[in-house]
Amino acid sequence: MAETRAVTTIEDGPEWQAAQAFLRDRGAAELAHPGGTLLAHLVRVARTLADWGAGPDVQLAGLCHAAYGTAGFDRPLLDVADRQVLADAIGAPAEALVHRYGSCDRDRVYPRLGEDPVRWHDRFTGEEHVVPEVELRAFAEITAANELDVLAHNAELAERYGPALRELLVRCDRLLSAPARAARDEALAVRVTALDHLVLTVADADRTTEFYRRVMGMRPVVFGGGRRALAFGSSKINLHVVGHEVVPHAARPTPGSADLCLLVDATPDALLAHLAACGVVVEEGPVPRTGARGPITSVYLRDPDGNLVELSSYPT
Repeated sequence: MAETRAVTTIEDGPEWQAAQAFLRDRGAAELAHPGGTLLAHLVRVARTLADWGAGPDVQLAGLCHAAYGTAGFDRPLLDVADRQVLADAIGAPAEALVHRYGSCDRDRVYPRLGEDPVRWHDRFTGEEHVVPEVELRAFAEITAANELDVLAHNAELAERYGPALRELLVRCDRLLSAPARAARDEALAVRVTALDHLVLTVADADRTTEFYRRVMGMRPVVFGGGRRALAFGSSKINLHVVGHEVVPHAARPTPGSADLCLLVDATPDALLAHLAACGVVVEEGPVPRTGARGPITSVYLRDPDGNLVELSSYPT
């Protein structure tokens, strides 16, 4: 069963109001930040933490996480010697999390976040110590909410630092809540953008090459010391002869096991006439189907190995 978490926001509570007053008094509403102002960013971080199911102290710490500055944001709103001022506003437990967040020497601590236990290097004092698990989890959660918000509001930073942030948050996997991990994966996932090539295992490379060249206009290609392929558009089909597959290969390479859908630049009627002229038997179609971009019209046939080939066209 999927994990469910109650969302408990602290926005109507006195600590939220006190934190807002603290931040405004120290200019957070005037400081520029990706997505508007520092204050707007801090509010978004706190709300994200609430959405992820974080407790009140973590939400308040997220709202005030920049109070003492950070290794990446050298604009403290309050001197670390005056911690009691923030503690009076949001409570000692939340302030302790803010101090923990601000004290992080990222160059030393970030590479250790996959370890257990994690030795913490305090940038304020230069001291090192082991951090309790509960504090590490709060730190990781606030870090994820903060950095994902920054990258969501600045495309240049996202391009520059996205891969490093992905690596960091993957290292923090055991420390992050399920909603935080899901948000990380949604924002920073490596996404497939196109098909470069696929592999067909064939009984006879010459027969397959001639079929795809004659029926579908693919261009025979030889590469890599005699390997063979069929090029079309910006993609290609690499050919492996059964019993002589190139390593690495599929677990069960078998001729006739593929089911392909290929787009053609012809109407269904023109395609039928072309296939008839080539002596190709149509197994089914034209029939309506659904392609990656919407409705298509498809004609089905089989290649020399028995692979099912669907030739399709979108409405013009």
